Amino acid sequence: MAIIKRRVETPNQTEYTVRDLIKELENSKKIVNTPEEQTYQWNNFVRDFNQDPASKEFTSRLKVAAILWKFVRESERPKKYSHALLHQYLQQIQDL
Repeated sequence: MAIIKRRVETPNQTEYTVRDLIKELENSKKIVNTPEEQTYQWNNFVRDFNQDPASKEFTSRLKVAAILWKFVRESERPKKYSHALLHQYLQQIQDL
């Protein structure tokens, strides 16, 4: 929604309503592929990873998050952290 809001925040575009923003959101199919949205996905992924008590076992937590993010980013799954990812990719992150 914030991406669409910024898109319509151009000079002389003062008549947009919340209803108009919602309509834009419903009509926008590929918002997920914008660089801005990808940054939000990464930030949310890291935040959720750091909130998982199991992540505290790792000394290089950001590196572990980056490794997990690479697998998630290249997959068809939702771009969100889940505790199951630690178990699924434990072999790849154990060396850190």
